[in-house]
Amino acid sequence: MSGRLIIISLIWIVTSVFSQSYNWPCQPFDQQHWINGTFCECRAGSAGNIDHFHDGVDIHLPQGNAVYSVINGTVTSIGTVNDYGINSWVRVGRYCYVHVDPNPALNVGENIFAYETVLGWTNSWNHIHFKDGYPGSEINAIRLDGGLTPLVDNDEPQTEWVKFYPDNSTNQFSNNRVFGAVDIVCKSTDRTDEGPIGDNNGIYKIGYEIFNSGGESVFGPHLPFEFYDIPVSDNYITNVYFPGSSTSTYLYIVSNNLYSNSSLNVTQWDLGEYTARIYVYDQYLNANTSDISFEVVETDTEPPAPPRLLSILTDGNGFIINWLPNTEDDLEGYRLYFSYDMETWYSNHDESYITSDMTQFQAESFSNSTGYFKLTAVDNAPFPNESDPSNVFVFRRDQSNQGLLVINAYADQNGLSQHPFAGNVGLLANSHELGIETISDTLFTIEPSFEISNDYVPVILSGDRVKSWPNELIEILGNSTFWTVGPKALESISSSDAGYSFLNNTLGIAFTGTIPTPPEIVGLDHPFSNFSVDDILTDIGYDSLNVMDIPLENENTLAVLADTAGRILAMATLEPPTLMTGVPVEALPEESRIDYFDRSIQFLLGSTASIAYESNLIPYNPSISFYPNPFNSQGIIKINANPGTYHIYLFNISGATVWERKIQFSQSDRLSIRLPKFLSKRMSSGPYFILLKGQSAMFVSEKILYIK
Repeated sequence: MSGRLIIISLIWIVTSVFSQSYNWPCQPFDQQHWINGTFCECRAGSAGNIDHFHDGVDIHLPQGNAVYSVINGTVTSIGTVNDYGINSWVRVGRYCYVHVDPNPALNVGENIFAYETVLGWTNSWNHIHFKDGYPGSEINAIRLDGGLTPLVDNDEPQTEWVKFYPDNSTNQFSNNRVFGAVDIVCKSTDRTDEGPIGDNNGIYKIGYEIFNSGGESVFGPHLPFEFYDIPVSDNYITNVYFPGSSTSTYLYIVSNNLYSNSSLNVTQWDLGEYTARIYVYDQYLNANTSDISFEVVETDTEPPAPPRLLSILTDGNGFIINWLPNTEDDLEGYRLYFSYDMETWYSNHDESYITSDMTQFQAESFSNSTGYFKLTAVDNAPFPNESDPSNVFVFRRDQSNQGLLVINAYADQNGLSQHPFAGNVGLLANSHELGIETISDTLFTIEPSFEISNDYVPVILSGDRVKSWPNELIEILGNSTFWTVGPKALESISSSDAGYSFLNNTLGIAFTGTIPTPPEIVGLDHPFSNFSVDDILTDIGYDSLNVMDIPLENENTLAVLADTAGRILAMATLEPPTLMTGVPVEALPEESRIDYFDRSIQFLLGSTASIAYESNLIPYNPSISFYPNPFNSQGIIKINANPGTYHIYLFNISGATVWERKIQFSQSDRLSIRLPKFLSKRMSSGPYFILLKGQSAMFVSEKILYIK
């Protein structure tokens, strides 16, 4: 009988504690005050933004106002300002008042009276952190069966959004399409009163239920969190609050349990549409629901194919990028990346901007810097899959009415190259004052009418596999300056009838076979005179190079680079200047690579740096000079001219044209042009004339003397 009485007595004690009501610990005692924070909200601390549960209720009270006890009792502890700073407190029995500067007249053990004895005054945090319960056993001071009174709350809590994530992941499922173990996260808040932050308080109880497309409940309701008393440890706070939560932001993982990780596992569910209904309650059981649709789908980890860029070409002060469309049914869109050095990449435009139906991106303006661009494709999987990037394309705005048109003509596995060929050309060309555009050779097939600007020299890049050149490209190259470079360049050209004819009959060059990549190469003639490399990189994926020869006697075609066995690896034609080089720039060490590239560009373009002068120093009438004069190898033509188009001619004493070149001035300028070195092979000693022909039949000439 006595045991039964003890049990009844314990139940009565616990019930009496929970049902105990009290007025407010500040004046006026019998009127409701604003609530700045509710029980078990997320609080930041030493572990970061999600550190511990809020173990009390924050009652708004400006600094310096008196704080009173809600019961008669004895002061059981005092945390002084000297010891605890802003978190100083006074405790009377089971009730604690924090952020209070203690009354210096009080001592531990002293009896005090409810609503009479001043415990202290609020500090600069302007509220009382009021705890109902002993440390580790606090209960919610706002409750139906007791606590603070009077308190009227007629507002329903609200859910701002609901999102879905893989279990224990912060990578959100895209478009609410889910699979596997799913975390359901919602941002929910409660309005307690009309105070300054009374509309951003935490939720008392929260959970969810799942319905199928027919409206039948298939899971739940599951209500994992109800904050009547404090959880046994702050270690469980990450089961409740999702990353991004903080002292003022509450993101609840409603698919979890308070004391363990959990999830909504849809692995065995039928595929299709479902609805998640979120239930939120405040301490007075004002309730609200929010519905959000989601779709259970199959697991998708296969990314789209890499996009294939077609071109990046000048458009006004900017550029236009074009690409071939991806054909995947689940394609969401594309992501465009850019870099200024091919090391650090940025992306300002993703699939939300570059959607699946787009095949073009326009930038209305771009700086004068060299830009490197690549594109990826993204699908609409629950966890979006991103493809490997496209090949790198390069762009630089026209700098001096001269430029390079980099043409991607290599055969690639799945559309990707082993090396960023065009990007490497861009890095090497960056020190030259040249515009750069990039296209794929596929563009000539898609747009047969595409024309190459007279101001741009084509640089055709061939990879380590054979790929026939489009006939349209071969036809355009016809009788123009260009450079083709790559280990399978000649084999690729000669693999078609049109290419074979162009190589043999137009250029006077024959493809004679393939050799293993040699460890050493030597220059034979201009532009590679006195050039040699004895440490060719043989471990970069190139195992062989094309070799070539001159099938017939041809003064216009020269062997310019070979291996140490004399097998020709590069040839040049003098008029117009062209280069066919089987050694890719990637196979050369850095210093040799730069020299190799600079020699090639100088041979093709023939100019040195452009030097700008103030317009009032440039004569109205153009002028030319030549240095040195006489000369025996190369000389430099210096031209002063106003804006316009000009032609330079070199005539021998009989009036025959030995060499000519077109130049363009966009502003009053001075230009130095190096006379091509190969001219010495076709010139005999004697006088020559340089003629500068300008607009409106304007002529300027200079007599020079060549001595062998």
